Amino acid sequence: MQCFKCDQDAVQECPRCGALYCDDHGAELCDRCMDPVLAVPSYRVFRGSLAALLVGSIVAVWLLVLPPSSADRDQTPSALSGVVPTAAASKSTAAASPTAAASSTARPGSPTPGASGTPAGTATPSASPTPSATPTSTTYAVKSGDTLTGIADQFGTTPEAIQRANNITNATGLQIGQQLTIPR
Repeated sequence: MQCFKCDQDAVQECPRCGALYCDDHGAELCDRCMDPVLAVPSYRVFRGSLAALLVGSIVAVWLLVLPPSSADRDQTPSALSGVVPTAAASKSTAAASPTAAASSTARPGSPTPGASGTPAGTATPSASPTPSATPTSTTYAVKSGDTLTGIADQFGTTPEAIQRANNITNATGLQIGQQLTIPR
């Protein structure tokens, strides 16, 4: 038996391809298996991987650019329903309860006329004046290009704190005009 590359007697068989070779044309594997040109995948594997990469990129871009459906734009996001009051809800509350509307405009600590048993002109003494606390949160309307991280950096808080304060489960689901409560 001869070497696959020359006319010398073969001394070994390649464990990978089974070709017989002499000591000059291989060590553990034959020279054909050690050739870097033959280590490149076939053109079918190469083209198939390029096609898969192209399809995957198109799907990823489509998912990122896909606009929300018109039904989603008209509704408050489910993560914020109940947290962010709507304009209609606040108007109906003020119209239904004139006392609530009057108390919202009154100063803290001042009596509400007709709310207690005392006449409207007399003041009830308070135990101790309460100092006005600094606001613990701010409301922010989401603008185009905003991210939770950018908003958090702007207000000196963390994205996780904003998510907790607004019951947001999907950090990438912010919508333009969405009102966020920013904790301090």
